[in-house]
Order: sequence, then C-alpha cells, then structure tokens
Amino acid sequence: MYDQIIDANVNRICEGIRVVEEYVRFANNHDGYTQECSLLRKKLHKEFPQSVALLESRDTAEDMRAGEVPSSRFNISDLLAANFKRVQEGLRVLEEYTGNSVCNVLRYQSYDLEKNILLLAMRPVLKRGVYVISDDLEVLEKGLSWNVSCIQLRDKQASKEEIYNKAKAFCDKHPRRSVPFLVNDHLDIAKCVGAEGVHTGQDDMPISEQRRVMGQGAIIGRTTHSLEQGLAAEADGADYISVGPIWETPSKPDREAIGFDYLSIVKEKINIPYVAIGGIDDGRIGEIMSFDPFMVGVIRSVDRVPSWQELYFQNNA
Repeated sequence: MYDQIIDANVNRICEGIRVVEEYVRFANNHDGYTQECSLLRKKLHKEFPQSVALLESRDTAEDMRAGEVPSSRFNISDLLAANFKRVQEGLRVLEEYTGNSVCNVLRYQSYDLEKNILLLAMRPVLKRGVYVISDDLEVLEKGLSWNVSCIQLRDKQASKEEIYNKAKAFCDKHPRRSVPFLVNDHLDIAKCVGAEGVHTGQDDMPISEQRRVMGQGAIIGRTTHSLEQGLAAEADGADYISVGPIWETPSKPDREAIGFDYLSIVKEKINIPYVAIGGIDDGRIGEIMSFDPFMVGVIRSVDRVPSWQELYFQNNA
C-alpha cells in the first residue's frame, strides 16, 4: 500500500548517507566514520531490499517534487547537516509507515554520527604560516593581528592557576578569533576557557584519550622528535605535529637538537600538518624554508614574524 513512500525514502536516506560518506572518505580520510556510513547503508538495504513492487511503484513523472532544485549550501557544515536531516527524516518516515524497529535504531545511530562528523567538519583548519608560541598575552595578541597560522600559550614557569587566568583572560578578550588559540599541556584549561585546542608532549596521555576530553571539534597537536613518533601521533589522531628541536634552544634546555634528517622526510611520510621548531631566528629561517615546511614555530624571534609571513607565506592559505 505504501510502496511508493518506502521506495522514495529508502532512496532519500541512501543518497544522504552517501553524500556524508564521500566527505569523510575523501575529504577527511577518516576510516572509522566511512565504515559507519557504509554499514548504515548496508543495514538499510538489508531491511528494504530492492523489489519488483518498489520499482513498479516509482513514478517520477507524477511525483510533484521530482526535479526540485535543492537549496544552496553555504559551507560544508550546512551541506552535511542538510543531508543528515534527510537521513533522519527518511528513517522516521519508514519507521512510521512500516513499523520496522530497525529504522529507530538506525535513526539514533545517525544522530551520534551527525554529532561527531559535524564537529569534525567544524574543527578549525590550520593554514600554512608562522606559529607563534609565548607566555606573553601581548605577543599572542600580536599574532592575531599578524594573521599567523596558530598561537599557543606556553608557560613552563607559572602555576596552573596563573595559566588558567591568562588563558581565560585571552579568550574573554578575543571571543571571535580568526587564528586558532591553543594551550600547552593543560587539557582541562583549554577545554574550560574555550580554546581551539591543546598541544601536548611525548610523556602526556594518549591522543585518543585527549580527543575524548577535548571533543571532535578541537585541534590536538603533539611534540615529536623522530619519524617514528610522528607516525605514531598521526595514527593516534593528532591534527598536527611539531618537528624539532632543529637547533638547540633555551625553550627545551634538556633536549638535544635533532638536525634536518626528520624535517627532510616529514612532508613525504606524514599526511598531517607539521611545524618546524627549535632555535629558528633570522639567520636560520632561510635554511628552514629550503625544506618548505607547513608551519614555522617561533618563541623568541617574534619581532621577525611579520616579515617572515610576508616573505615566505604571503600566498599560502
């Protein structure tokens, strides 16, 4: 009796899932969400296999909404949200007209999938450029005005309370930031003040656990000193890695310089952004840029940032 309704909504659901699936498969290279989308489609086809009755009920010539032009999508989040709504509405229609309880299960699975994938799509995108790291909020504010790639509050001498107060003051003063603001080490502070993410070291908790705390919308960076560590960080879900220290630096007094071996192969071996860091100044920036790094980290030579941005990253986004 309702074959045409069933046929239309099965098609609508599968089309919506496929649009989302192509995003996580090709734009994000996210195997887990790709598999979840694929499994949802397969479960739906199992419950509603193509049949003669469904095919015979299809009549696009008489369908008053056939050929209707869809609304324009403003951005990827809008596109994904619209297609998730198609999926969820279609599943509810099937549930009501067929009484199939599997549709209810799939609908609630799609709600969770929508949350995770939309948060992933809304995660700030790192662009090529200079990455400013400082314990001085005025320096970080300059980073905003210079439109650098990223800014990080890193203060190894202050108490946790002092770091929290700094981070909160910065976020309260700059609630609408065009540059991602990260907190070094302290996930709880980053989460509490609304920072875009966190940067942690090799001795910190696994990135997968950090993701559970920070959520899918956060940027998580990881310090690495070797290709093995970089590959491990990428596999564990890091959004970017640091590569260094290239030269010895006062910011890491107990760490030996790693030189250029890792930097020379990171672009070829690793598929996430990376920041070359450690002892970089005006006399060394040219040597670093010969490797064409995605980002260059600066702690001490912040006065050179505007000229480096203009000279090396002006045409990069």
